[in-house]
Amino acid sequence: MSLHSRAQALKNRYFYLNSLIQDELSRPLPNSLHLFELKVKRLRLEEKLSNLN
Repeated sequence: MSLHSRAQALKNRYFYLNSLIQDELSRPLPNSLHLFELKVKRLRLEEKLSNLN
């Protein structure tokens, strides 16, 4: 996998996690634990993306 395709795959995953977070936040009673887990995953992806650059 090339560096560009790896970065694009990570970005796609990042945007997907953002949409899941927004979906959870839009619920009347968001699940705090689920939100925390999603945000941790998103943070790890941010770190991976910054290491690629």
